[in-house]
Amino acid sequence: MRRAARTSELSPEETIARTIMLFSEKGRFDRLLRIAASEPPRVRAMIGAIGEQLGKNRRALRRLRNSLNPFSRFDFGPLAGLQHARDWQAKGRR
Repeated sequence: MRRAARTSELSPEETIARTIMLFSEKGRFDRLLRIAASEPPRVRAMIGAIGEQLGKNRRALRRLRNSLNPFSRFDFGPLAGLQHARDWQAKGRR
């Protein structure tokens, strides 16, 4: 997450699919959400976009969103293709 999936050898679409699969494993997203406050804002935004795509708890996602500066935009790298990336302040794809 900290490298925004730039080290992935997969295509952006495959990287997103793999990331979603990993985050959907039982308990994984909840564990990441618990430590998200200690992560940089870009990582928190990516976790939020993934959580929204997975349909996770809205209240928890709202707390995560409130931890972000609403005027900032983040480079999601290949994860900019997430369904809700723009909603989570991702910069446009290059």
